[in-house]
Amino acid sequence: MREVLATGFLPFAATKEKAAFDILKEHAASVLRVVKKFEGLVIALSERSSAKMGELASELDRLETEADGLRRKFECGLSKGAFLPVFRGDFSRLAERVDDVADMAQEAARAITWRGELFDALNKAEKKDAGARAIRKSLVELAKASVKTTQALKGSIDTFMANIDAAILKAREIDQFEHESDGIEEKLAKLVYRYEKLFDPTTVAQLKEVIEKIGAISNCAEDAGDIIMAISFTLRA
Repeated sequence: MREVLATGFLPFAATKEKAAFDILKEHAASVLRVVKKFEGLVIALSERSSAKMGELASELDRLETEADGLRRKFECGLSKGAFLPVFRGDFSRLAERVDDVADMAQEAARAITWRGELFDALNKAEKKDAGARAIRKSLVELAKASVKTTQALKGSIDTFMANIDAAILKAREIDQFEHESDGIEEKLAKLVYRYEKLFDPTTVAQLKEVIEKIGAISNCAEDAGDIIMAISFTLRA
């Protein structure tokens, strides 16, 4: 077994396994598109383009629905006998955790777009104190960090069947990027407290919710990476 795993993921190289894993890779790519769309939405917020935000939110919802469909398609493959029974539960949980990344990006987008007053509140705060502009800039930085963690997750899944060592390295990158995301999230929280007198209490609470939800995108990617690591260690046992 160890010799086989050193050259590739041959124990799962049967037709059913390959077909199912191709769907999982497609699912990860779809989830990444959702997170990138969310990044675009936060950039639109930074650029004060409310019309573009609405357009991107609609596109994000469509992409998230596509990701859901691919997750169900992958799980259908599992129900038809793809992978050994001992691994099916792990792979089902992996698909769910990957899908959680897209779900959280959608939740974060709705937290931004469903409360139009947030857009106006940021504009008013920046007119009172230009330093408050740092909040929008840091929100973009946090969204970009979520893209990096999701890209690492996709990379880990893409290489898993062919090279477990490479998949493990990518999974470790997820942890690194998630840690960077935590640092940005902390910085943003401090910015909100610094300028909280410029906002009403409801807006402060809303900003904190948005920050937490964006940070949670990377947390979800880290959870998926942990499952990849667990499966890898099982195969190496």
